Amino acid sequence: MKLHLECVPCYVRQALDAVRMITDRKEIQEKILQESLILASDFSTEETGLLLQAKIQKMVRKAAGGNDPYKRVKQRFNNMCLEMVHDIKRTVAGSDDPFETSLRIALAGNIIDFGPKAVLNRSIIKEAIERSLTQRLSKEKILSFKQNIARASKILYIGDNAGEIVFDRIFIEGLPREKITYVVRGGPALNDVTLEDARMVKMTDTVRVITTGIDLPAAVLPLCSSSFIREYNDSDLIISKGQGNYEALSDEIKNIFFLLKIKCPVIAESLNRGYEVGDLVADRQ
Repeated sequence: MKLHLECVPCYVRQALDAVRMITDRKEIQEKILQESLILASDFSTEETGLLLQAKIQKMVRKAAGGNDPYKRVKQRFNNMCLEMVHDIKRTVAGSDDPFETSLRIALAGNIIDFGPKAVLNRSIIKEAIERSLTQRLSKEKILSFKQNIARASKILYIGDNAGEIVFDRIFIEGLPREKITYVVRGGPALNDVTLEDARMVKMTDTVRVITTGIDLPAAVLPLCSSSFIREYNDSDLIISKGQGNYEALSDEIKNIFFLLKIKCPVIAESLNRGYEVGDLVADRQ
């Protein structure tokens, strides 16, 4: 998916959010914002916006001395979601359709994103989970997704955000785990999952985990490692979580199910199937 003009201001705001996690010093915040605006001005609508987003975030990390500004907040949300596991598993076990219920909860977890929404807390996540259990979601598409999982011999599940990975783990625990490989980022990128997060929430104890080989907030295939590309090509089902991975993979000719919560009109319009901001998606492009 190519860059939309509406995305550029979001990338600049993300940089300001990130630097505010690092320091309260106004002069540093101003400097980072100025540098972000300079980088943001050099954009092309002929390439994916993920490259511009990554360039700005790398500048912020460099200003932070190479440290990940999202590290502490990622750990906090991992822990917060881990504390919810018992109640969520009880909800799934007590439901009429554990597959659909755990899928809906995994989709609700996609709200944990410090790109489009910088203010989150436990009550907002709980409300998102409760709302997800009754939100519109095509029964036909859920059934198709379930059938594709059953038929697949090798499944690549590309993760998205910290915290959210806990809900992915609960969903995956109800699937044929021997067929699944979970994918995290190759290095810090916004609040996206890395190997450190996968170990922290015991995803590495649940299924095999690999990385994209790049520190971008999505699986941008031309830049991913050769080992990841082999896994991608060898898999007969790709589960793509979140908006970033949708942006990276929406033009691919492959059996891909996109799981996400729509957070901006650009994505809703791209899906082009009557979706609106706030909707849950379990669909193929």
